[in-house]
Amino acid sequence: MTTSARESRTDALHSQEQAREIVSQLEIDIETFRRDVEAEEEAIARKLTGISGGDEVLGAWGDEVRVSQTFWGFAEQAYPGAPRRAVDLTEHLRDSVEEAAVARINKLSVTDPAAAQERLDAHPEFAATVGLIDPAVAARLWQGMASESTRASVDGGGERWTTGPLAQLFGIAPFTIGNLNGLLAKDRDEFNRETLRQTLDDPDATAEQRAAAEQTQKALDRALEASPEGTVVQLVAFEVPADGGERDMRAAISVGDLDTARYVGVMLPGMDSSVAVSMDGLVGNAVNMQDAHVRVGNTEPTATVVWMGFESAGANPFTSEFLGRDDLAQEGALPLVRFLGGVDATNPSAETTIHAYSYSTRLATYALSAGPYGGGEVDHLVLYGSPGLAEPVRAVDDLVGVPPGEVYSTKSVGDQLRLPRPETLQVLAYGILMATSAEAGQAGMAELGEALSDVGVDNANPNDPSFWGVHDSNVFVSDGVLGHAADKTPRSDGYWSRGSDSIKDGARIAAGRGDEVR
Repeated sequence: MTTSARESRTDALHSQEQAREIVSQLEIDIETFRRDVEAEEEAIARKLTGISGGDEVLGAWGDEVRVSQTFWGFAEQAYPGAPRRAVDLTEHLRDSVEEAAVARINKLSVTDPAAAQERLDAHPEFAATVGLIDPAVAARLWQGMASESTRASVDGGGERWTTGPLAQLFGIAPFTIGNLNGLLAKDRDEFNRETLRQTLDDPDATAEQRAAAEQTQKALDRALEASPEGTVVQLVAFEVPADGGERDMRAAISVGDLDTARYVGVMLPGMDSSVAVSMDGLVGNAVNMQDAHVRVGNTEPTATVVWMGFESAGANPFTSEFLGRDDLAQEGALPLVRFLGGVDATNPSAETTIHAYSYSTRLATYALSAGPYGGGEVDHLVLYGSPGLAEPVRAVDDLVGVPPGEVYSTKSVGDQLRLPRPETLQVLAYGILMATSAEAGQAGMAELGEALSDVGVDNANPNDPSFWGVHDSNVFVSDGVLGHAADKTPRSDGYWSRGSDSIKDGARIAAGRGDEVR
């Protein structure tokens, strides 16, 4: 064999060896990727395990939901020959959870009460799934149970469910009805108030449950006392899981009749909010918004809901709940989407407005985007003191759940203080602000939140001209607001304090009068 032939063969063997190494590495990479995907699927499965009341994730008919190994999704047809619809893993799991929750509610309504209570005690995490049921599915569930139940007068006046599945659920698990989106607010209110009563009377209630219940009752009383005589006040959500901490409690209170209002506002609170600590003060903001509707001359019926249906970010930069986190906004988006869908289903003629303050501007824009956390629709969106929007929302056109011309934003001059960089200096500046400007409402907090966002890039600023693109800018001023406060401070108005310019502008926008604030 000639030297050139040997060299050619050596080169060929070397190339083959390189190819084998590449293929081997590719196989390793594929196997690693497969294991990573399966690990994620297993993690999801573990989170869902037991929510249907058993030790495995079960579908509506008791079949096991396959969520690992080779299952990454599937395609289905409504009937043979119909177009095939691709269903990804997330969507399939969401549907399966919904089916399992509906099946569990049905079973709780007819099984032996003692056995049902034992099942509930063993699976306190089940409560969190009720609000994730699609409003249309919830409405059908209610109609079926109502047709098999009866009401009668009770001692002390009034009526209540006395026979059938609704009577049983009212006695042992009223949260299963009270937190269903898609039911009339008056019906949800009846069941949620029973949950509230049971929690207040329960000697075994945890400290967190008791604090949430007491604060909610205080808020309901305040809403009536601070509102004009005859105002309807409804407890449209109340969830106090036995295995939850202070920030895991959920509630929503409507000041005004949510079922008949022409204009419905949903107020989303900012950082450091929780049912157990903040509900009384938050409902005061809803009362202020109702007052603002009167002040600006809106004469049609209105209802304003303070919605504490998510875990709020914290204001302490040295804790894991700090406001730079995006995951809390993402996790709160779907419950908000479901709540909005429920309002639309029960009161379709109402114009709905989200009033989002501080950190919740991020949550609201996730819910109104086209991404995996979106799907909500409203007629108007008002952003107050935003620290930056949801990651996928870079311009107003990305908010597909609201018309571009009905997105509005405001940020006070004192809330736009630029902080020094790097991050350590930002945290130091934050501490100085807390120590020196608390009465002014923590000036610069919105900018701090934007700077410390954990998504890797600065979140879009709705008060910047670039956000609006070809559309007219709907940024309005917040005269009288100093710093980052929602409520009135000793030195200034807050964004939502009674009679402030910004809350009155919010009321005008909610009534379709946004041209008056531009």
